[in-house]
Amino acid sequence: MKHLMSGGGRERFIAPLAVLLSLALPAAGGTLHSTYIDPPAMALQRVLPPPPEAGSEAAKADMQTVEAAVRARTPTDERRITANLPCTLDRFGGVLGPAFTAETMPVTAALIERVFQDGELAVLAAKAAIARPRPYTLKPDLATFGHRSDSTSYPSGHATFGYLAATVLSRLVPEKRQALFAFAASYGENRMIAGTHFPSDLEAGKIAAAVIAEALFHDPRFERDLARATAEIAAQGSAPGR
Repeated sequence: MKHLMSGGGRERFIAPLAVLLSLALPAAGGTLHSTYIDPPAMALQRVLPPPPEAGSEAAKADMQTVEAAVRARTPTDERRITANLPCTLDRFGGVLGPAFTAETMPVTAALIERVFQDGELAVLAAKAAIARPRPYTLKPDLATFGHRSDSTSYPSGHATFGYLAATVLSRLVPEKRQALFAFAASYGENRMIAGTHFPSDLEAGKIAAAVIAEALFHDPRFERDLARATAEIAAQGSAPGR
């Protein structure tokens, strides 16, 4: 991180980032770690548009959209939110078919897990720098559903994962590209319906995913693992529709 900032500024950045990392969702091995990218060096906060300024009309509209989504939330929504909470390959089974699970396709699942961890770490670094409060931090009486994270709001990690995984999986199953991105949009929207993210957080996650994906596609280690996942899918004979 030395090239990003130095001295007191660097120390002020590292402290909140360390807190966010300690609060991150547990990875398969218990600790998040990067494989293909240098997450802090991604510096997503330098390329993402800033979130709406506190007190602005845009910020008020953002909150009103969250409140409307929370009021309209149904038990069906809550079941879907719970089912889609983990950031894993299995979440895309409804699009790609029942064969796309960690048990059936361990190489592909491991690739998506590594992609998740790289993306999550890059997002956490951006969250630490941007430090936007969550909707329920600003409105504690908001009827949220599920866990209230102590991390900040912008960009959404789940939205980032949804779009990032959709981008990677589209390389593996290109005929499902449109359906994958449609699912990614709903996967991110779940976080707004739960009351844990603003719509602008979701849009920022979409942008973050594109930036991270571009870095991944230039990494030879990622391309090697992508080729292995391609071979696994071919060996399983698991192209959708078979």
